[in-house]
Amino acid sequence: MKPIILTAALAWATTEAALAQAPEGLPLDAEAGECFAQVLTPETVELVTERVVVTKASFEVRTIPAQYETVQEQILVREGTTVYKSVPAIYKTVAEDVELEPGITKTVMKQVLVEPARVIEEVIEPKYETVEVQKLVAPEREERIETPATYKTVERSVAKGGTQEWVPILCETNASSQKIAEIQTALSDAGHPIVIDGKFGPQTFSAMKAYQSEQGLPIGLLTVSTVESLGVSPS
Repeated sequence: MKPIILTAALAWATTEAALAQAPEGLPLDAEAGECFAQVLTPETVELVTERVVVTKASFEVRTIPAQYETVQEQILVREGTTVYKSVPAIYKTVAEDVELEPGITKTVMKQVLVEPARVIEEVIEPKYETVEVQKLVAPEREERIETPATYKTVERSVAKGGTQEWVPILCETNASSQKIAEIQTALSDAGHPIVIDGKFGPQTFSAMKAYQSEQGLPIGLLTVSTVESLGVSPS
């Protein structure tokens, strides 16, 4: 199982004495007998699509003028009233024989009343005139007009990874020949046929790296994440 350790950039097998001197970043709950390696996660660039604002939402207040319409309307020009008029009496002149003496008469002219004076009532009707007038239909008002924000979809590159971290691995202190045989079987089932001998030799190491490359796992170390990806229990 030596190749497992030799491929690590920096490996650490914890013991009770070494826990007090563990490198920075090593899990504080590591138990004696566990193995860890510092793995550099390669930086990857991912193209992401996102929606960005082109113009912000805004609003303005507009004054809507009053609205009028022209209509025809009758207006009073002169009020109705009642007047009273005096009609004078009407007379006429008539001839009348007046006896001056017995047997002697004289014809004289005199006025006689035909119609007496009177007062008549006259009703004067009101007078109207048709004119065109402006009638208010809608009063002046203020209106809030909103302009929604506009967006566009853009693509940008986002860098991920490029960090170092301690990860648990299998090494000679915590992996038996039986466990290595289980891993070899799982690698064979995953399309990397190898001899199942319970030894972590160059053939097994190459199959492991090929599998890790396919799965996007850290390459070169028998990490617990690799073992679990193969469906094998690391313990």
